[in-house]
Amino acid sequence: MTARFLLTIALMTWAVFRPVTTAAGDLDEATFFRERIEPVLRKHCYQCHSSQANSIKGGLLLNGSAGLRRGGESGVVIVPGDPDQSLLISALKHDGLEMPPKQKLPQNILADFEHWIQSGAIDPRNDLQDTGSHWAFEPISYPDPPHVDSAWPRNEIDQFILSRLNREGIRPSPEAEPATLLRRLCLDLIGLPPSPGEVAGFLSSSSDSIWEDTVDHLLQSPHYGERWGRYWLDMARYADSNGYESDRVRPHAWRWRDWVINALNDDLPFDQFTTDQIAGDLLPNASADQKIATGFHRNTLVNTEGGVDREEDRVKRTVDRTNTVAKVWLGLTLECCQCHSHKYDRISQDEYYRFYAFFNNLVEPLVPVPTEQDIEQYRNRRAAFEAEHQPYLDAVRQYRSAGMDRWLSSLSADETDADIAKIIQKPAEQRSGPEVLRLVQFSEYSEPLLDRLIADEEQHRNQAPVPPEQTELARIVEESTERRETRIHLRGDFLNKGDSVTAGTPSLLPPLTTPNETADRRDLAEWIVSETNPLTSRVIVNRVWQQYFGRGLVASDADFGTQGTPPSHPELLDWLATRFRQDGWSLKKLHALIVTSATYRQSSHVRKELLERDPYNTLLARQNRLRVEAEIVRDLALSVSGLFNNTIGGKSVRPPQPADVAMLGFQGRVTWPVSAGPDRYRRGLYTFFQRTVPYPMLVDFDVGDSNTSCTRRERSTSPLQALTLWNDPVFVECAQALGRRIIAELPTAETSDRLQYAVRLTMSREPTPAELGTLAQYFRKQIDRFVSNPEMANSLVGDSLGTVSVTQTELAAWVSIARLLINLDEFITRE
Repeated sequence: MTARFLLTIALMTWAVFRPVTTAAGDLDEATFFRERIEPVLRKHCYQCHSSQANSIKGGLLLNGSAGLRRGGESGVVIVPGDPDQSLLISALKHDGLEMPPKQKLPQNILADFEHWIQSGAIDPRNDLQDTGSHWAFEPISYPDPPHVDSAWPRNEIDQFILSRLNREGIRPSPEAEPATLLRRLCLDLIGLPPSPGEVAGFLSSSSDSIWEDTVDHLLQSPHYGERWGRYWLDMARYADSNGYESDRVRPHAWRWRDWVINALNDDLPFDQFTTDQIAGDLLPNASADQKIATGFHRNTLVNTEGGVDREEDRVKRTVDRTNTVAKVWLGLTLECCQCHSHKYDRISQDEYYRFYAFFNNLVEPLVPVPTEQDIEQYRNRRAAFEAEHQPYLDAVRQYRSAGMDRWLSSLSADETDADIAKIIQKPAEQRSGPEVLRLVQFSEYSEPLLDRLIADEEQHRNQAPVPPEQTELARIVEESTERRETRIHLRGDFLNKGDSVTAGTPSLLPPLTTPNETADRRDLAEWIVSETNPLTSRVIVNRVWQQYFGRGLVASDADFGTQGTPPSHPELLDWLATRFRQDGWSLKKLHALIVTSATYRQSSHVRKELLERDPYNTLLARQNRLRVEAEIVRDLALSVSGLFNNTIGGKSVRPPQPADVAMLGFQGRVTWPVSAGPDRYRRGLYTFFQRTVPYPMLVDFDVGDSNTSCTRRERSTSPLQALTLWNDPVFVECAQALGRRIIAELPTAETSDRLQYAVRLTMSREPTPAELGTLAQYFRKQIDRFVSNPEMANSLVGDSLGTVSVTQTELAAWVSIARLLINLDEFITRE
């Protein structure tokens, strides 16, 4: 059904009768519109052609001046000053179109519309009508925290939460146990558990500021950037391969991942964090880091298969960038408009391709991005190499023979170029090795022994360290020198081109300050983080809140549109959004504000009355108990076992996985060379992510889908998770190491002391007497089991982790204890 036919359907509903007032000439143009045009539009057209319509027909919005001027999918419907060229008038006259299809509208209505267009189509309506009254598109307020008569609040967040609880007649939960709080804080801020020593120090401290001091310490940890960088990698659809069937490796993708980690650790203000990723290459004197940041756009899938339509693949990447930026920063489902205007939010297909235009001119070069550390390391390696290479040059320089002497004496400076002439003019004993080489190569002089010396020198010279500008590369984006025209893709088909458009933003939001003809990605980034944009800070603080409570203040974190979930605490959301901007867009200050609140520190214990009244904990009368993310599950096991490699940054690694998994890749081309040494025990964040064959342990625990932007991971429960913790080679190895650690760190302790220590290591708390009794009973059963089956004990212990001063039977029992603890639900849960 065409947009013109849809417009016909809309027009056939117009009123045939209306009250006759004054003549057109007696009214000013604004009043004429209000009395003669707008009532007809409002009564009979808004049903299908407004932001409140169930489906915006043909992309034509008539409830605001901007939409009326813009037109629909078939182009503009009015040409001010020229009724004859206006599609709307043609339709009313049944000139090619029949609107309404059964009968023409009365001549007086047609005359009113002709007069209105002839007079310039004056539309005095404020464009704010286009946004309707949807809360997310309204300016952000900064409400005063409500007064509550209670000592419970620790900061302003708690005043908003408690005020709502008081209205509902619900009391907040008590504060969680100190050990639980410390483990919660460590898992939330750095994704690693506290050590037994850290727990003991925290519990024994008499300082009034121990909580705030611990928060500051964790926020300064380099592991903070890893922990919170993982969330951003999800949203940016990061992976180490291209995707699609062939799914080739991206050897330089990790450079952008490192940029994210470092930027978060440095607390790069979020507005700059945004600008660098969207348009770092366009900044004046852009640094290497700012260029690397644009790798955000390069995280799209790339189809490298033979026979692929390269333009189609480029368009797909551009569409993905358009959708991802809107989803990540604006919380809008802009992708709905790729083929047609949005059904629910007032965003037309035309506006979609205006947004698309910002990314339509990108190319994706590899650029050298050596760091100062890279350069310094190269200089050191080069100096060492030159020292090693000097004997080869000396051997060439010192070589003498009667034939060579005659040859050298025969050389004439007049017959050579200037550089060779300078060498010839030097006395033979003053010539360096490289100079002798140049003479030999220039004149092609040859003797068997000399040839061998020169070959040795060349072979060693080929082993010289490569300059970092040739090896330290990153895939970035930048603007093509040849501008591409952006045109609407009718029905989303890139081969079916519609009207040409210039770069722009949705009209339901404040406009760009830059003319559309010159707007670029830098202008877009500045618009995204501008004070007038009501979405960005709301969306970001909501996402941060979501990670701490399992649910955002707006549950539909990726849809702030009219079909999204209204905020549970709208005043708190706006207060946080404003505070975030006032604090210089500092994410660390936002984290500190949330985790120092009484709301965050509540127990997660489920009270019966809360479960009945507020099953989803929308009112936040308690904390939420959350299983940690897939990567953190593995990190916890590595950490408590003592195997954990805490190196920050660097290339992706390949820990052990079932050997046949890689064969699932395209034609068996995926390889998985298992990393050796400490790389085997890197954080899960650094595990190589192959899009078509992702690391199975991460998949079992609901890792994000790197093919699309993931703003919130799901949490499922399946038998595979328990089987993974019990049988996966990584977790078996961690259990073996943990069993040895328990013995090694308490070499003369009693069994009960070792069991207590094992619980402290894994759960960050003391075991209860009942738990201790159960563990002791299990330990004794394992001893009996392995005494009668020493082969099983040997198999369980393994032979790759050194020795300890106990029997294999006892060691196997401690490995069994370790396996049990690692497999407990509490171990992988943030209480």
